[in-house]
Amino acid sequence: MKPAHQIIMPRHLIRAALISVCLLASGCATVREETCEQFEANRKIANYATQYVLSKTDTDAVVNNSKPLPRKTSAAVHSYRLHVDPAAIKPCHHLVLHKELSLQLSAGMKQTLEEVREIYTADGALVATKAEIISGQIHSTGYYTSEAQLPIPENTPAGEYRLISKIVMKTKKKSQAVVLARTSVNFQVLSRQ
Repeated sequence: MKPAHQIIMPRHLIRAALISVCLLASGCATVREETCEQFEANRKIANYATQYVLSKTDTDAVVNNSKPLPRKTSAAVHSYRLHVDPAAIKPCHHLVLHKELSLQLSAGMKQTLEEVREIYTADGALVATKAEIISGQIHSTGYYTSEAQLPIPENTPAGEYRLISKIVMKTKKKSQAVVLARTSVNFQVLSRQ
């Protein structure tokens, strides 16, 4: 009795598949790691914008547990957490930032929400700043999560660093910005060797 469906593969494909499996199993075929030159070229054209995603389940808990905002208050951050992966990294790699944000917004809020990241050396010197407007992504009360990549350039000196991230509210007028929340994390840049 013949099988209902029989797949016939040409011999050269079977041979190529077997050779590939043998090479991978023996360690002769490996995936090449990106060079620093490739990393730097890709870093210059990459989009490193943070993309927040609303968590429906966790948002329901935020909405149900939120008290009304005080008068003349447009936003309140309940929690803002940040951790990095890995905690120690070499230049020419990406540090992954994992962020969690739980906040409450008034209906029809006219202010702009901005996320500001600052990186400091162990002795307190500011080495990098990035500000992103996140109002377009965060437009209602809820629990948001995000993963963003932070490139570690080739010329980054080895050492301990501190990343401080802030959620800032700005009005349309040129008034003082209000820091709603702040979080920080330490990471280490290792020597390239």
